[in-house]
Amino acid sequence: MKYGSKKEAKKWAMETLRGGLVATIPTPFHDDTLEIHEQDTRNLVRYCIDTKNDAIFITGNVGEFYSMTMAERKKFAEIVIDEAGGEIPVIVQTAEHCAKDCIELCRHAEEAGADLVAILSPYFQAATDEAVEEWWHYVTDHFDIGCVFYDSPLSKLVTAQTLGRIAREIPNIVGVKDGRPDQMWCWEAEREANYEIWVSNPLEDHWPYEMRIMKNPVLCCAWHMYLLQEPGNTPIRDYTDLIMAGKWEEGLKKYDSIEPGRQLLNDFFWHNYRRGVYVVGFWKYWMEMKGVISGHKVRTPLLNMTKEEEEWLAGRYKLLKEGKHPRSKGELLPYPLQQGGNVGGRIGL
Repeated sequence: MKYGSKKEAKKWAMETLRGGLVATIPTPFHDDTLEIHEQDTRNLVRYCIDTKNDAIFITGNVGEFYSMTMAERKKFAEIVIDEAGGEIPVIVQTAEHCAKDCIELCRHAEEAGADLVAILSPYFQAATDEAVEEWWHYVTDHFDIGCVFYDSPLSKLVTAQTLGRIAREIPNIVGVKDGRPDQMWCWEAEREANYEIWVSNPLEDHWPYEMRIMKNPVLCCAWHMYLLQEPGNTPIRDYTDLIMAGKWEEGLKKYDSIEPGRQLLNDFFWHNYRRGVYVVGFWKYWMEMKGVISGHKVRTPLLNMTKEEEEWLAGRYKLLKEGKHPRSKGELLPYPLQQGGNVGGRIGL
């Protein structure tokens, strides 16, 4: 990590990531064995660096941490940290329900050279703010690395007042990744923490307005920054820099320029999200079509894409690359609706 102690974590994180783009990446697997694909991982990390992201977030919900062993999570973190080589910060999600395992992963991330960790509150038997608060004090007392508080519907959602108090009392809590998402909760939580931390709404769609209303905005975390950007063509980086510099109208024009791609992402994300299906395979397939990784299979309990979904996304991606608006008359390829699914299931963003 790039600071000396937990007491320096807040200041470092604010100076480093304020106005920053944090890309949350999937864990590439070999399609045949479903083992970690090291070269694909390195390619993806390099792609995120080349598309001008400010940090990389790994082993989160997008990274399939729930399907990986402790040893695999450590190995993956080591590969990413090695490839990043200090060029940009690495945030390792170390969420584990068992406090001892969470502490072990945090200490490993610290020793491996990560810059921050991100933690979920316990997802069983912590149904009150008091239980969450006690757990966070216990866990963070065992390591120095800065920590992102992941307020997710997968676990107990806390009030802005509780979050603010925890962030004021624990020196190495540096930021909050909101998983609702609720922009006004973010604003209130930032205020309750005396503006000593950043609080992030995770949707790129909302990012211009987050920059406008939040004192310490950070986009943590999104997949748009590698799906909708390429080396030498970084519209999200460009509009972020414009808006942070006070050039609102100019920034919004650049924001609007990627609306076709944003709509394509939303077309398959929200349909599936609402029925309890997380579309990690879609994001992997998108990067496979870009030639960055070599496969797109996911581990259970996630669902792999159907053949119809692969054909649909390939067709829509082709239209996007040809500069055709995917919602233009005669161009829209209807999403192949699947039957069933856990309608109303909870998935943290």
